[in-house]
Amino acid sequence: MFRSLLILSFISLLAAPEITVARAADAVDFPNQFEQLAAKCDELKLPQQATITRQWIVAQRRDQRVVYPFQTKDYFKPLTNDSQLKQYWWASFMELRRARADHLFLQAKTIAQSDPAQSYRLLHEVLHEDHRHTAARKILNYSDSTVFLLQPQPRRPKKRHAYTGWQANDHYRVSTTHFDIYTDSKPADGVLIARQVEKLYSVWQQLFVEFWCDTAVLAERFNGSNKPLYARKRHQIILFSSREEYQTFFKRRSGATVNSVGFYSAKEEHSFLFVNDPPKTSTWLHEVTHQLFYELGAHVKDVASDQNIWAIEGVAMYMESLRDHGHFVTVGGFESYRLQFARYYKTVDQFYVPLQQLAALGNSQLSSHVKIRRLYAQCVGLAHFLMDGDNGKYRAPFFQLLRKIYTNTSTAGTLRQLSRRSFEELDAAYAEFLVVTDEQLAALRPGTKLKALCLADGQITNQGLQHLSGQLELTWLDLTRCEITDDASKVLAGLVKLDQLSLESTIITDKSMAVIGALPNLTELDLSLTQVGDAGVLHLQGNNNLTVLWLTGTKVSDDSERVLITLANLEILKLTSTAMSASTIQQVFSALPKLKP
Repeated sequence: MFRSLLILSFISLLAAPEITVARAADAVDFPNQFEQLAAKCDELKLPQQATITRQWIVAQRRDQRVVYPFQTKDYFKPLTNDSQLKQYWWASFMELRRARADHLFLQAKTIAQSDPAQSYRLLHEVLHEDHRHTAARKILNYSDSTVFLLQPQPRRPKKRHAYTGWQANDHYRVSTTHFDIYTDSKPADGVLIARQVEKLYSVWQQLFVEFWCDTAVLAERFNGSNKPLYARKRHQIILFSSREEYQTFFKRRSGATVNSVGFYSAKEEHSFLFVNDPPKTSTWLHEVTHQLFYELGAHVKDVASDQNIWAIEGVAMYMESLRDHGHFVTVGGFESYRLQFARYYKTVDQFYVPLQQLAALGNSQLSSHVKIRRLYAQCVGLAHFLMDGDNGKYRAPFFQLLRKIYTNTSTAGTLRQLSRRSFEELDAAYAEFLVVTDEQLAALRPGTKLKALCLADGQITNQGLQHLSGQLELTWLDLTRCEITDDASKVLAGLVKLDQLSLESTIITDKSMAVIGALPNLTELDLSLTQVGDAGVLHLQGNNNLTVLWLTGTKVSDDSERVLITLANLEILKLTSTAMSASTIQQVFSALPKLKP
């Protein structure tokens, strides 16, 4: 009887008066509406539907962009043979989403002239709520053919490929709305990259509306105009079946060996990629980002040859942070893989080229720099900062800088002029941006899988570190100068894939070492300037995985000699500023032949 009443209340929720919004400014508490529906799911023992409903409106973060690529999949729709209760939930869920779509559409229309970029993004959020929304589709020109091309099919071309020489029956062409992908690999490989680059295209367009779009036309399209938003073109990608074939192709053309993992040629307007196992999607995102900026820009030659190459490379690496969450994607975020290296080099390695000097570097100067890896890390760090730092404060100047770079009208001082901040002020703001806090760790999205995380110099405590529990794929964790204590070892114990761990200048003691010594995959450990002593080092005895061990400034003494000489695979060992005598240190080094002086 009680369950029947709950079902009736569910049906009454579905039959509630339709939400109508006369004006975009009208207040509608959609989060509360979704919460009411989720609570009803709780009552009816539908935990999965309750979670989906609560998490549907995506949480926003100050350091990360949420983007809704156009998709036609009905995520979470019950199967036809699912229970009637789930079907009632879906009907109620969609009723709310359609109401929210109409509300967002009115908002987009209201700001189409004053803020066309945000209006364009809101239209995609409309389609996230209801991908069949006719008015939004019409304005964005998402026709039935667009939908069809979201499901690309490989075809055998009838002609020999002009660039590669592939014969008609020896390769495939996969065509999407915006790309032609040619490959001599398996058809599935071509389809996979086709879907990836189409999603990237939609995300790129939404993030950089001002770069490619005739924004004045957007408002006109709300009023029925059929003028195009931009001059659409088809972008060409060649996907080789292996790295060896990729290298052979370039060696045959230029006579030189190519060590890159992907390449966009502005001269030929082609991206050249190859198949990896697993797929190296970060390279695809990087090179095709270069392609979109160039081919949807002014097509000028020698872009960034004399200055500002950092911005071009930085924004391409920023787009590598794109993460697919199913019904939405994110770009940016303190946890982005490449950003960890930017933070490490700046805070731990103390490497940083002042922005004024970096901006003066042209293409050849960057590519031939002796510290190119560190510079690339700094480039991506600065791109993250300018895109997402201080809640997007520098985003507009960065967009304007990119536009000037791609029209060859920028100078080394353009960013300073556009941002109205001195280079020194920007350097200082960037350093602040790199600081990670407990609050940011708490905001990690459900399902986030981290591989590397540098939190050096962060405002991180034991409480914040709790949010890393369950990160089973994490291999590198740097907690240098974080305010963590021995209680943090409870979290470290679960990070079983850790390969590199830095606890330099933390407050840990010997109490943590039983956990640290038991980590099964640890090869590099930095305990510098901690309170760890002989009793703690004892937990490392016989560890054949360790290749790097930093004990600088710790409490170890000569008593640790008997432990250290059992670490047979050590290649780097630092014992300066300890109580261990010089003669004992010499004996340790003599006993471990792999150690480097």
